[in-house]
Formats: sequence, structure tokens, C-alpha cells
Amino acid sequence: MLAHSFPTWTVLRAWTQNIDPSALPAVAVFTPRETQRQDGVRSYSAETEVFVQMRRSGGDDLEDTLDDDSTLIECCVMPVLLEIDEHAQLVSTDIDIGTEGEHRIGKLNMAFRTMRLFDKTY
Repeated sequence: MLAHSFPTWTVLRAWTQNIDPSALPAVAVFTPRETQRQDGVRSYSAETEVFVQMRRSGGDDLEDTLDDDSTLIECCVMPVLLEIDEHAQLVSTDIDIGTEGEHRIGKLNMAFRTMRLFDKTY
């Protein structure tokens, strides 16, 4: 999904702590948690958290660039999640800027939530 929308970004299948600055900007999408709840005798709901993490290097305008990135990511992710759940939402966005060696690296973290309903078939 993000790879097609942003072909110049490195899309990672697994997030590692140390990413070569030449691979930035890099983005990863993962679903670390799903909780289920029984809603009735034959139905249950599943709430899934979807996280998007991005890292990029930059200068003094790095925070503004990451703000722009968050808008692009939200516009890409939300339509997909809304197909699954009309109440899907962006729960949080945070930005952390630090240095890794001689590079100024910005980290963008976005958390989305979606709910699905299922009927038990067993």
C-alpha cells in the first residue's frame, strides 16, 4: 500500500533498531496487537492496532517534513481501514527527533485502530 504510493521510500518488512541513513526515508507497517471480545453467544469482535513507523534524516525543517509525511500516510492508510471498519480511526501521532551519529534522524509513529465483527462457525 505505502510502497505504491511512495516509491522513493524504503519499505521495511521488519523494523530494525539501526537503519543505514542511506536507506532513509524508511517506513514499516505492523499490527502488534489484536484483542478479541465475545459480543454474544455466536459472535465476537476483534480490535486491531495498526502501527506505521517512519524514519527520515533532515535538517532544521525535519519536524515540518514529518508533519507532511503524517498527512500523506493518513490519506493512504485511512481509506483502506475504512473499507474494513467505518469507525476506524487514527489514535495517535508522535514525532521524536534525535541524532544517530552525525545524522539528525526523525521518527514518526502513527497508531490506527479498527474493529471487525465475526460470527462463530464452530
